[in-house]
Amino acid sequence: MAEQYKGPDSPFTLEELALRDDLPAEEKVPDDVRAGLANNRVTVTVPPGQQLAPGTGGTLALPEGSFYGCAVAETRLHERGSLRVPDGPQRAARPMWQPYLHHPRPAPVRRLEMRRIKGGTVTPFAGPVYGEYPPRQVFYPRGYPWVCIGRILVWRDISAPNWDYSGTGVLAGARTVLTASHVVPWGSTHWGAKFVAGYYDGTSTAGPGGWSWVTDAHGYGPQNVSAHDMAVFRLDTPLGNQLGWFGTKGWNSSWEGRNYWTLVGYPGAVSPERPSYQAAIHVIDTDTDSDARELEHHADAGPGDSGGPFFGQWADGAYAIGTLSGYEVINGPLGIGSEDNNISAGGNALGALVKFGRDNWP
Repeated sequence: MAEQYKGPDSPFTLEELALRDDLPAEEKVPDDVRAGLANNRVTVTVPPGQQLAPGTGGTLALPEGSFYGCAVAETRLHERGSLRVPDGPQRAARPMWQPYLHHPRPAPVRRLEMRRIKGGTVTPFAGPVYGEYPPRQVFYPRGYPWVCIGRILVWRDISAPNWDYSGTGVLAGARTVLTASHVVPWGSTHWGAKFVAGYYDGTSTAGPGGWSWVTDAHGYGPQNVSAHDMAVFRLDTPLGNQLGWFGTKGWNSSWEGRNYWTLVGYPGAVSPERPSYQAAIHVIDTDTDSDARELEHHADAGPGDSGGPFFGQWADGAYAIGTLSGYEVINGPLGIGSEDNNISAGGNALGALVKFGRDNWP
């Protein structure tokens, strides 16, 4: 019966995914991939003209001005509508050594717990929570496509010892990560970011090497909530070749009102050190802005979710139709025209931006 409600090129429903068998890995992990994911790396930036010097006791003496990590080399804004929209979807990719798990493995919640003076518990503010779907579920990000989603740690000044804030991103190419534009600290001239695929309790479930520094960031103008609130990062390490990546699709009006979509992120009020998801979400309405769309929905979200993929699953893999932007509250006169929605940025602009990353960052 479900098929008669499906429009053209529709993703699987939650019920259909439940009936599909997971796909095991079909190949042995190549030696170079295994070594790349198994070995951790340390990146240190040394001032020009300086070099590392031997220290004492097996240590290295770093020249003054050195810092852990690397600064983003290029941060570039693109005008809306300036990137060529691809002729079709940007295809997903799953390496044959990665199993395909249609549903993630549930994991325990490790959330911040606060107590009142009188002893009662207090739940931290979680952002817009509508309660229309089952609560967010924490999971262990193993296998495709879940390990392709990760946490982004951002330094406004990369020479500082600690990162300033975090967001969520997803592999969308060999070196391309898709996220929200407002995750980028536009205006910072010495910033840095680190993407950790399958981030879970401080490390990558893919292995100690399942992370990369960001070297370039391109996106559309920063907006609080906008159809164009999207950006792509170039990774120093091509993690997509090791773990796979999501595809992208433009919006199809036949999808409106259908419970196809999943949202994944790292909201601090749920469990910032472990990812959580909500499934069977429907898009209520869309607003068009040039080649992009605001996808309005009532998935539960909060700080830390920004840039998380809003996606569905097809027979050939996972495809993002949006990236989480924020929320809107519109108060109309006497309640007429009032809206209260979470927003994911999507539309053809999403595919154009990912295509730019794939074409320029192989």
